[in-house]
Amino acid sequence: MKKTLIIVLLLGCVLMTKADILTLDSCLKMAQQHNCTIQAANLEVAMAEEVKKQVLWKFFPQVDITAFAIHGVNPLVRIDLNYMNIGNLNDIFTELSATVAEEYDGQKLQSEIPLMQYLLVANAKAVQPVYWGGQIVNGNRLARLGIDASKLKQEISERELLQQVEENYWLISGLLDKRNTLSSGLALLDTIQRVAEIAFQGGVVSRNDLLRAQLAQAELDTKALQLENGIHLASRALCQLIGMDYSQELEVERFNVEDSVPLILKLDTFTIDGRPETQLLEMQIKAEQLQKKITIGGTLPHVGIGMSGGYNNNANLSKAPGYWNFMGFGMVSIPITQWGETSHKIREHNLRIARAQLQKQDLVGKLNLQNEQAYNALTESIRLMVQLQTSMKVADENYRIALLNYQAGACTMTELLEAQTLLLSAQNNYTDARISYRTALRRFNDLNK
Repeated sequence: MKKTLIIVLLLGCVLMTKADILTLDSCLKMAQQHNCTIQAANLEVAMAEEVKKQVLWKFFPQVDITAFAIHGVNPLVRIDLNYMNIGNLNDIFTELSATVAEEYDGQKLQSEIPLMQYLLVANAKAVQPVYWGGQIVNGNRLARLGIDASKLKQEISERELLQQVEENYWLISGLLDKRNTLSSGLALLDTIQRVAEIAFQGGVVSRNDLLRAQLAQAELDTKALQLENGIHLASRALCQLIGMDYSQELEVERFNVEDSVPLILKLDTFTIDGRPETQLLEMQIKAEQLQKKITIGGTLPHVGIGMSGGYNNNANLSKAPGYWNFMGFGMVSIPITQWGETSHKIREHNLRIARAQLQKQDLVGKLNLQNEQAYNALTESIRLMVQLQTSMKVADENYRIALLNYQAGACTMTELLEAQTLLLSAQNNYTDARISYRTALRRFNDLNK
């Protein structure tokens, strides 16, 4: 079982060397190009720009064209002169009817006049806003603010995504280092078993030492299975983040032999004024102020000028000629009864502004705390990495002495296996510390650009 596991691990390492190695920079670039979160943020910016373009059209004349036509079975309006009491119109019509009857063999005039059986109206109107209570200007400013806010949200989404990518990247690198550590542990265990077999054959130790070595072998087999599952899941997660198809031959860069530790500045040298989260809340306050101005603008006079023209044919006969007409006009609209409702809307906006200011005040405190936490995490990871590196060297020396003592019969198998376990644990802890350092360094740099 032991030899089989070693062969599998070695074959895995050989296959990995044949695959293309993904660098951290290439992963970050692929995430920026293919990740769904980044693409969604880009669409949000594009939508905000379209809203801005929509508002720009409010500065231009608003043109409407209307056409209306009817053809009734009967006239819509009938006027009967017999029932119209307008001066001596009835007498005149009666005399005219009698004259027509004498001249045309008893024919009579129709007292009913049909109107509007046929109707055709076409009209075009253009209105140029002159003053609209500041609603158009403030709407344009609000739309521009929306673009800036979308870009800040895009920046936050990209920052968080790239942090996830780098954290996952170094996790895989660390797991691959642990695979090498496990391979070294298997080699050490093989050495221990050979020494135990020689000692057993020489009658120096009992068979229990061989059984303990076999139990240690089973424990390493379990850890190897868990390690391979962890590498598989972390690799799939990285591929999903960078928009890449998963491959079992995925390979990433390993840790450098020695991590370069940067010079850490004092915490009070950093500021949160340029953080996108702070700028977003400031924009939220400005947006509420603009919304308040737009609401007030709805109660102010609206002034516009325009021109209208059209064709009209409302004669009773379908072949009757129509006529064209054009006119210019000015308009003033003054809302009278909206002040009651608007006053409550203004109070609502004032409350929203006050809430946004409180949120900003609270966020400033949280960001300062977040900054301090990131700083502490980075300094702690650096110190821990240095300490664990020393511990690893001590554990290695402890194992070497324990092996020599066991060969000389000066210690038991239990003590030797414990020394080996301490060595593997120290190596894995050092790898975890390097992962923590890389992720803490990324987060600290992102928060203090």
